[in-house]
Amino acid sequence: MFTTSSRSWTFSLASLLVLAFCPATCLRGQTITTTSDGNLGAVLALGSLIPGKTSTVTPGSVQFRIRNSDDNGYHVTASATVTVNNTTATTGGDVLSGSDIGIGLASVVPAQNAIVPRTDVITAGFNYDPTAVPAVDGLTPYTGAAAGMATLSDLAASRTILRGSKIFANTNINNPFNWVTVTMKIGVLPQYFTPCNFSAVVTLTISNGP
Repeated sequence: MFTTSSRSWTFSLASLLVLAFCPATCLRGQTITTTSDGNLGAVLALGSLIPGKTSTVTPGSVQFRIRNSDDNGYHVTASATVTVNNTTATTGGDVLSGSDIGIGLASVVPAQNAIVPRTDVITAGFNYDPTAVPAVDGLTPYTGAAAGMATLSDLAASRTILRGSKIFANTNINNPFNWVTVTMKIGVLPQYFTPCNFSAVVTLTISNGP
């Protein structure tokens, strides 16, 4: 008799939404936008995470621009909410959670008019590229922010992930090259998760001051 293990069909459908806003108190000194200067609301669709013989994570990436004219600089905080809806009973697979999704800031690049030298500092644990982390044993490779590789679970409470010095004298979006471009990346390793639909929302907030 030929039988097929249900584990071979285990997958999850995952998506992540990255939003950003600026409190009313900082609108004159800070902005955070898409790279086309629109409102940041990027959706990363990870699709079906089907397990296989691979050590390569499924990647996602979003870029955004920061403008800042405050003499005291800026800081960006992030928080994440994670929703997992299992579509079957757990039958040997792991339940997907925020700790399975790596998140990091891969680069912070000043435009040509940005004030230099710069002191843009990524918070320890978030200063890595989760899409470049291999999974040597087929399990989630991310160890958490305290161990140098942050996950969405590290953003269950809002925390600062980036801070920096003044970028330019104004934040006018019609003034070219007065920003820094930030590349945020996420990664998840396809493995034997319990079948589910997974979604997460990462909210970025930019504020005045160090």
